[in-house]
Amino acid sequence: FGKLLKGEQIPKEEENFQKLYVKAPSFLSIHMGVKAEVLPPDTDCHHFVLEDDWNRLEEPYGSIFLSIPTVLDSSLAPEGHHILHIFTICSIEDWEGLAQKDYDAKKELVADEIINRLENKLFPGLKQSIAFREIGSPKTHRRYLARDQGTYGPMPRGTPKGLLGMPFNTTGING
Repeated sequence: FGKLLKGEQIPKEEENFQKLYVKAPSFLSIHMGVKAEVLPPDTDCHHFVLEDDWNRLEEPYGSIFLSIPTVLDSSLAPEGHHILHIFTICSIEDWEGLAQKDYDAKKELVADEIINRLENKLFPGLKQSIAFREIGSPKTHRRYLARDQGTYGPMPRGTPKGLLGMPFNTTGING
C-alpha cells in the first residue's frame, strides 16, 4: 500500500491490486476458554453482533465478530469447555502513547465491555464462565503478526466478487 515501492514503476499486477483493495483497519481480539454450559446446545459457529445500526459497522467497537470453532470440533478444547475468538474493529492510534499499566488496564476494560455486550445479546452468564482470556490490541498484532499498524490485511474497496479473487500470500514483485 505504497510503503515498499516509492517513486518506482510498479508491476501492472500490483497496480491492479491497489485499485481493488485497501488496507483493512486493525482490530482488538479476545481469545477465551469458557465452560461449555454457558452456550446453548444449538449454538452456531459464527456470530455477528451489531446492536445499533449499519452505520456503526466500521466504527471502532461498533460491531463484534465471534467464532466458536469447538461447536464444530469439541476436541479443540478441554472437555467441558469451548473456545471463543472474538474480534472488533479498532485503531492503533487508540492504543499508542499509553504507559504500560494504562495500556494493560485499557485492554481489560475494553474486553470487559465487549464481553458484557455478548453476555447481554447472546450468552447470559458468559463472564462467570471464563476459564482463560487473552486480549490482543492492534499493537499486539503489529508486533506478533508484523502487520503495518496492526492491520488485518487487504480488504476489497467495493463489493467482493468471491473468495477466488482474493489475494493470497503472493506478489508480482520479484524478491
